[in-house]
Amino acid sequence: MSSLFRKTGLAVAISCAALGTSMAANADGEGWMIGGGAYYSQIDDGIEINWEDIEIGDINFDSSSTALHVNGGYRFNKWLSLDAGYWDLGDFASDRDGLIDREEFDATTWTVGGMVSVPLWIMDFYVRGGAAMWEYDGDNVDLDGTDPYYGVGAAFNIGGSLDIYAEWVRFDFDVPVDTVGLGVRFTF
Repeated sequence: MSSLFRKTGLAVAISCAALGTSMAANADGEGWMIGGGAYYSQIDDGIEINWEDIEIGDINFDSSSTALHVNGGYRFNKWLSLDAGYWDLGDFASDRDGLIDREEFDATTWTVGGMVSVPLWIMDFYVRGGAAMWEYDGDNVDLDGTDPYYGVGAAFNIGGSLDIYAEWVRFDFDVPVDTVGLGVRFTF
């Protein structure tokens, strides 16, 4: 029985050493990264609607939704990284109009951009920005384009390779979308 305990103890010690070495190797913040998060997203603007080839005009959207985000990229050091990601910004509905029923659409975007961070002990404060290729898709809403996005955030570092972050990101589309959310990012 003591042989089993010795082998188990040795396996645990080797695993802990490997994990510690891996975390120490990434303590400088350099390497590939993957991440994702959940966000609250909101639209508060008008969208021009064409209903059955008749121009209705601007319909007001004051709507919020749940957004999801996944991304990957490379951290060159603690201060600079590049990433690409996919955002499902959620489903949005218009205020009800007397002429037509509620308009609904879903919003998605692919992003390419970067982050500039300021590391302070176990926290990073950062700004991010880049280009977003977006699409609004609904029964009477079919818009797309490429526009900038930008945001600010703070990340709490765990062991040098895992970040838990909170951020605000604005997508400056024809009809802007604001997001606020939490997520995790792993550097390896």
